[in-house]
Amino acid sequence: MTNLADLTTSQLLRILAIKEQIEALQSQIDSIAAGGGEIPSPAAVEAPAPAKRKYHMTAAHRRKLVKALARARKIRMAKIKGEGTTDSKPAKKKDRRSSPAGKSGRETEVRETGRGLVEHLDEFGSQQGHAQVIQYLMNVRIHYKDDSRGRDGGHGFRVKIRDPFHPDTMPDWLKLAREQFPYLGEAIYSFADRHRDRVLRRHERNANINGLSNFIDVMVATSKVLFVYLRRGVLTQPQVIARMRDYLNIFTGTIPQYRDEEATGYLARIYSNGNGNPGPLKKTFEEHNVSGHLHAILLVAQVVRGTVDGSDASKAGSQLPMLVDQIKAFENKIGLGRATAVQIGNALEDYEMLTKQELALWTKIWSEVGSGAGADLTAKKENPPAGGLSPAPSGGNSPETPSHLLQ
Repeated sequence: MTNLADLTTSQLLRILAIKEQIEALQSQIDSIAAGGGEIPSPAAVEAPAPAKRKYHMTAAHRRKLVKALARARKIRMAKIKGEGTTDSKPAKKKDRRSSPAGKSGRETEVRETGRGLVEHLDEFGSQQGHAQVIQYLMNVRIHYKDDSRGRDGGHGFRVKIRDPFHPDTMPDWLKLAREQFPYLGEAIYSFADRHRDRVLRRHERNANINGLSNFIDVMVATSKVLFVYLRRGVLTQPQVIARMRDYLNIFTGTIPQYRDEEATGYLARIYSNGNGNPGPLKKTFEEHNVSGHLHAILLVAQVVRGTVDGSDASKAGSQLPMLVDQIKAFENKIGLGRATAVQIGNALEDYEMLTKQELALWTKIWSEVGSGAGADLTAKKENPPAGGLSPAPSGGNSPETPSHLLQ
């Protein structure tokens, strides 16, 4: 028997460990003998599982995961429905500046050129009421463009008005909002003034001939809104006349007599930038029917001046004689030339607010006035100012709602 004193420390420790195992096994034997239990196999004794590490998902990772799941679900549903779409690109975010009416064809046309705005307002009002129309007018903006695209430049498309438009026919939604006419009127004036200052005056400052289409589009759109809602009894004659005078002033302007003076007005500044040579400008003016549109808005102003609600065009020939003379002088100065009846008719058709009978009558009235027969009767009583168009009248009584709209 080996003497314990001869053993090393490691050997002694091993002996102690084996002895402890023997004692543990002996206790198990005694337990089995007393209670009849089974001996647990070493494989049955599982080692304690290590603690799982808790994973924390960041907010950015969570958003990516949600989007990926949404795309996968969309593709899966498309395959089920047989659409066969495999586009995994996320949908574009909705433009916060979009109108409540959405990006319909007419809505796009309104924001690009202003065409169909009145019809769009009527459709909008019939669906959502006058309050939404007022909010829309306070926020909508016709785009400013100074490139060659636009009226005839191939930009966008044109939505044709399906039914003949009658400006003096009040829609049902407007009949129910008579008490709100002052608020609706303020929204229309705000719309007109906003586009006068942010689009028309901006074209006047830049004097870029490539913006001619956009200028005419905005001038036509705002003039149509003013005229139609005057006919419907929402606006007043003095307010509408004042704004149309502004449009004519900005459109034409004055030609300086001396070199150190600066021209005012869109057409006058374009003419001055061309060193007073109308030759290169003549073709562009003819393509955009500048003379026709100049006389068209003048004729609209004359009709508005003739009656408080703009419903009678028969008196237009004798209205605003100084304005007529000044525009004639301006045309002669820049070599624009007199507009023909066809040019006037084409320009008035762009307003899309007259019936065929009214269009024929207006064109006939202009033909008579164009010869000077209507304007010269009162022109002798007044002396036109030295420069620019006559200022807008201040004040004036607000007319009541026309009787033909109260039925």
